[in-house]
Amino acid sequence: MLIRIIEEVKKSIDNECFIAALALALTIPDICGKAKYPKSGVGDRYIKWYDEYIGNEEKPQSEYSADMPYSSGELIYSLRNSMLHQGTPNVNASNIKEERCKVDEFVLTISDPTDNGISGVSYGKGLKIVKRMLKVNIIYLCNKLCKVANIYYNNNKSRFNFFQYELYDSRKDDDFF
Repeated sequence: MLIRIIEEVKKSIDNECFIAALALALTIPDICGKAKYPKSGVGDRYIKWYDEYIGNEEKPQSEYSADMPYSSGELIYSLRNSMLHQGTPNVNASNIKEERCKVDEFVLTISDPTDNGISGVSYGKGLKIVKRMLKVNIIYLCNKLCKVANIYYNNNKSRFNFFQYELYDSRKDDDFF
């Protein structure tokens, strides 16, 4: 099922159905998190898996970027919840614990697949942070989730034994029974 989801995310991007691609791609850490951390709660395993396989790589490491927001597991989980439960591609900063990822302005973009987005911080008097902004490229995020999940799945197929489904396309064969 995971490979089918990855293929459908890619087809959605190819057909410029970016919101559909994003909604589907945001389920990938749910699936991989369940495989890696089957006894953890949904939010915990989502965030943990995302940070371990993607978020830590996205985190700016320079001493000059210590205040810069990034696509952390908490932030992407918030996006997932808003997108899948409310139909709005936004994040709720109040649900994010990591201070640097409590963004005041969150924007999704559609651009070159290699553009991972932009983060910024505005400082006021005494270098006090007055605003955090993060722009995330939908195509980059979807591609990243698909690529990492594909690798994870191929290295851990035995962990995905919880998939108990059958999807039969009756358009191709009239002799189902």
